[in-house]
Amino acid sequence: MSKELSTFLSQRTSDVITDIDAICAAVAVPLVEINGEDHLLFTVRSLNLRRQPGEISFPGGHYELDDPTGADAAIRECSEELGISIDQIELIGPIDCLISAIGVKLHAVVVRLHTTEYHPNPDEVKEIFTVPLREMLAIEPVVGHLDIGTKPKKDFPYHLLEGYHIDWKIRQNYSIYFYPYEEYTIWGLTGRVLKNFLDIYKTM
Repeated sequence: MSKELSTFLSQRTSDVITDIDAICAAVAVPLVEINGEDHLLFTVRSLNLRRQPGEISFPGGHYELDDPTGADAAIRECSEELGISIDQIELIGPIDCLISAIGVKLHAVVVRLHTTEYHPNPDEVKEIFTVPLREMLAIEPVVGHLDIGTKPKKDFPYHLLEGYHIDWKIRQNYSIYFYPYEEYTIWGLTGRVLKNFLDIYKTM
């Protein structure tokens, strides 16, 4: 039996099991040269969007069936949101993959845009703005924290745990990074991806 099990497991591809229904998404962290200086490009989400209307984000979105990789998904979304050709988007490389506390598995890649002429999709993008990379590197983010806890629902089988003390206190918390720049505040998942990119950049 052990031999058969070993053979079976050696031929099986391991998966990731999670108790959270994770959404697979990808974002591009766009660099664009303006007046000889690198800038980071951000979008302000359309006010008509169901999720996070008006918030600041990097170009990105959900995987589609024909996206071979996270990089492909990020570049496709960047092209669609900014209204530019995929040929004008150069892949620089991946940064870290984020599995967020709210159930998003987010792949992020750094890209370089070889144009400053955009035709943003109004259904998704309200506004585009850029920030000089040197200024962003100098910003010390404001850090806030959110708690994560569990709460039993009505179908929880307390009768199977007789005599067991269940402590339903907060289990952990996680950090939220806020980057204020002029009239904008970059935060949430975008702030987390931004911090990851800036931390990596500073180690070069």
